Amino acid sequence: MKSRSSCSSFSPTRRAPLENARLFVRANELATRDGVTGLYNHRHFFDMLGAELSRAVRHSQELAIIMLDLDKAGGLKFVNDNYGHLAGDELLQHVAQFLLQHVRRADVVGRYGGDEFIILAPQTGPEQARTLAERICAQLAETTFEISGHPLSVTVSVGVAVFAPDRNCDADCLVREADRELYVAKQSGGNRVSMTDLNSPA
Repeated sequence: MKSRSSCSSFSPTRRAPLENARLFVRANELATRDGVTGLYNHRHFFDMLGAELSRAVRHSQELAIIMLDLDKAGGLKFVNDNYGHLAGDELLQHVAQFLLQHVRRADVVGRYGGDEFIILAPQTGPEQARTLAERICAQLAETTFEISGHPLSVTVSVGVAVFAPDRNCDADCLVREADRELYVAKQSGGNRVSMTDLNSPA
């Protein structure tokens, strides 16, 4: 009597749903992730921010946005000009991984564009947001990356904005505030955190 194998080979019709699922996952990744860093892209980050803001309003919770821009000294333009654009991509990847390792589990990290990054910190008030931003700013300045065989340290300018339930401020408003504070930090010399005053009008 011939024995029968318990494992039958996949037919093309059985493979098709699995392949379709893989293609769907891949397409979703391409639509939501930045191609260089693997972080969430600008559009998807805004989608997530909108959803998180709606949740914060419903549950009367605070929420923080932290924007970071690499400073000129040792930054993206320096690396691109001196080591090439592939090295520039490598720098962005290193910074992206650094941010992922130094935020909290509930936080969301995205690439805003160029050498700007953005963090969504749910259920985070002003003191927590400032502490998180200053810790990231300080620890990044103390970190040395190896870029195309060259040791490199970078610093960031950081802008922070906090949403409170009693504020009339949507996603665009909140990001504009963080971007404005980022500019203040940059104009003040970089490698520092600037934070919006909740007592000022939105």
